[in-house]
Amino acid sequence: MHSSTTTRPAIVAHRGFSAAHRENSPDAWRAAHEAGADVIEADIRMTCDGTLVCCHDADLRRLAGRHETIADIDAADLAAVTVEGSAAAPPLALLFSVLPAAQAILFDVKDERPEVLDRLAAAASASGRDTLFFGLHDIASVRHVRARTSATILGLLKEPDEEEAFFAAGGTILRLWECDAIPERLRAVKGRNRRVWVTTGHHQTGRDVGDFAPEVLRRMAADGAAGFLVNDPVAAREALAGLHSEPSA
Repeated sequence: MHSSTTTRPAIVAHRGFSAAHRENSPDAWRAAHEAGADVIEADIRMTCDGTLVCCHDADLRRLAGRHETIADIDAADLAAVTVEGSAAAPPLALLFSVLPAAQAILFDVKDERPEVLDRLAAAASASGRDTLFFGLHDIASVRHVRARTSATILGLLKEPDEEEAFFAAGGTILRLWECDAIPERLRAVKGRNRRVWVTTGHHQTGRDVGDFAPEVLRRMAADGAAGFLVNDPVAAREALAGLHSEPSA
């Protein structure tokens, strides 16, 4: 995948095809791939015995009604916790086995302890995959990962004004929330020859994270957004149909 002035925005399946399947589940990953998502996002955490797993929340309350936290449970006990017939927090190894090697994957790294970053960088290298993206929230994490891999780094930054520090640390793509992706900001980032992806919904939008309004998606694409994190990759592709021909990831 490549970037050019004529490319269409990349469609990033937020937690897989989460509009139709349980987030971070094999079904959500398969459906996102079958839907033609350019990139499939999965949240990454680590168990107490060092197994990388795919789970958004720090604990299992919302998904499974359990009190355990991912960082305090071992892999064997976690594997026994299932929701809708599959692991509540499936291991990273399962993600790799479910998705073809050519499928681009974005890791939203929720646990950015150095030991987690090191283990994830090693797992990414061992996978032999060429299109793995690291989504990182802290500038220190960007520096840490950049020292270990040349992979694409998406800046899931806490503050919009961290843009310069992010790129100086070796970041590749800036992520903005939809509420911050105003026309002036998108055009300014594009004018600096930098890519920006937008997570739709949340904050002041009145929509859940990853949900979108088609007309807003088209407006942000016209203003320079190079990718969108969405829950429904099929609907997003339909909303952007005809804009461009090639993905920008």
